[in-house]
Amino acid sequence: MNTAAIYGPDPIHLEGRTGSRYWVHHDYEFTGNAEVDARLSGYPVAVFQPVGREASDTPIVISLQGIAAPYQFNSFIIPTLLDMGICCVLFDSPLGGERSLTRTFKGDALIEAQAFRKYGVPLSTKLVLAMMEAVARDFDTIIRLIQERHGLVNDRIALLGASWGTLLSSYAFMRFGIGSCLLGTIGHADLVGFTGSYTPFITPLLISPLGRMIGKVANVFLGPGPTIVDGALDFLSVLQAVSKGDNLTQQANPMTYRHLVEKHRRVRFLVGENDPLVKPAAAIACAKLFPDGEAYVVPGLGHGNRSFGPDFVEHVRHFIGTQLGDWKW
Repeated sequence: MNTAAIYGPDPIHLEGRTGSRYWVHHDYEFTGNAEVDARLSGYPVAVFQPVGREASDTPIVISLQGIAAPYQFNSFIIPTLLDMGICCVLFDSPLGGERSLTRTFKGDALIEAQAFRKYGVPLSTKLVLAMMEAVARDFDTIIRLIQERHGLVNDRIALLGASWGTLLSSYAFMRFGIGSCLLGTIGHADLVGFTGSYTPFITPLLISPLGRMIGKVANVFLGPGPTIVDGALDFLSVLQAVSKGDNLTQQANPMTYRHLVEKHRRVRFLVGENDPLVKPAAAIACAKLFPDGEAYVVPGLGHGNRSFGPDFVEHVRHFIGTQLGDWKW
């Protein structure tokens, strides 16, 4: 088995706080295309440690953003956690930020899907499983890194995810027993249920031969090479495949391993009542399947946006404060 190469640290400054930035490269065969796999195998890790708390007594939160989003999108949680005396660790998952194919830092999954087509790599349930397994390995690598470099050996470790990051975190939490607490925002742990609600009802038509033909006509006006229309159709195709729950999807679905979650490991989801992508009822049903699981539905909140009330950032900060209040110094 190959080992991770770790470079750094270098100082990093976010939200008025100073931390340590590492670069990790850990080869993983995501697609079989050497160039694509190399881009997806390296990622930044940012560690923000509270000043004045003994490292061995410091709880840890490791956080992941949504699909294709850079870790900087999560930087707003750094002051919240440090002020509670909790270490904050951020890193890029495959397709996000410095670990993406396009390096656009826009958090746009369709642009990333378009890039896969440029490399001649199909989006598939096999790739979804590969990302789940690779990120679970990343969590393990990062925990060893902060133990060895920072003395952060406390076993109070929470995995905090947003949207797709909730699914990635859930897989590591359930299948490999990583972390003592799972916190999911605008998402839940059921891969099939998540993609089922995410996939538009007209997807079968859009990805049919007729839909593809219409897409080709549209591409005439968008220029040569793979276009955003191609990316959108490919993205919808893999969502449709995952929502059907084939064998690879079942292997990638965190809920396949829910029976491995012990009673002392808590699971919490925060979802919006107005979220068009994540159905609140699905999050509630998912949470009920755990010995210590709860889902909280926020009126006015959508998928990171809002129609009224506090914004997503405020809700997440409050969520952290209430769910990890017993970890404060």
